[in-house]
Amino acid sequence: MAFLDKLEKRFGSLAIQNLTIYIIVGQVLTYAMMALRNDQMGILQYMVFRFDLFMSGEVWRILSFMLIPPPAHWIWIAFAWIVFYLMGTSLEAKWGAFRYNLYLLTSVVCVALVGALYPRLPISNYYVAYSVTFGFAYLYPNFELRLYFILPVKMKWLGLFIAGLLIFEFFSSPAPIRWMMIGSLINFPLFFGLDFFRGLKAKQRVTEMKQAKEKFESEPFHTCSVCGATDVSHPERSFRYTKDGAICSECSEQEQQ
Repeated sequence: MAFLDKLEKRFGSLAIQNLTIYIIVGQVLTYAMMALRNDQMGILQYMVFRFDLFMSGEVWRILSFMLIPPPAHWIWIAFAWIVFYLMGTSLEAKWGAFRYNLYLLTSVVCVALVGALYPRLPISNYYVAYSVTFGFAYLYPNFELRLYFILPVKMKWLGLFIAGLLIFEFFSSPAPIRWMMIGSLINFPLFFGLDFFRGLKAKQRVTEMKQAKEKFESEPFHTCSVCGATDVSHPERSFRYTKDGAICSECSEQEQQ
């Protein structure tokens, strides 16, 4: 993408290296404080993003909401951190720190803009994490992930399964949640949409070329001007050319007799 290349040349030095690690460390520290205080809401109420509070001066919320750990048992949270580390660092290694930063920043900014529509809506990072999953699944579709350390699943199938669940959730959720999902996941079509359609066109061209080749190979190369036999309908015959056109071996023998 030429536009991203220009942005990277100009602002690449501002990119945060190993951003995934910083996010995970922040979530680990948040989880530790929540466990020590045994007061989840007391901490989270100062970290969750709300547009009205953000506009009133609590600007740290635009970043702190990304440091809220998943709401689950610590075993599954640890598993989620491992998977997020794998996916996030792989995307950064593939793209470079700037594009990976921009990918996450796009999601954060868009979901914050959704907050402008619903100023008191607590914004979650839940769907932002899924945008990383979709990006990884698109770039590494055949990567095999051991789900819960046991079940081997290729990322393309896991990505499609998650997409199906999110589509169902989208249509069964109220409008604020729908907009939150759109804002969180819009970075995926923005970054991969053009490549996706280019890939579809390339596959279509390959299919058309294959069909044209099969059609060409199925058409006869030699056609007897006497009986109409072809090298396809009668592959056992040989053909020679005269001034009147092609003639098969059988018709040639009959003429000689």
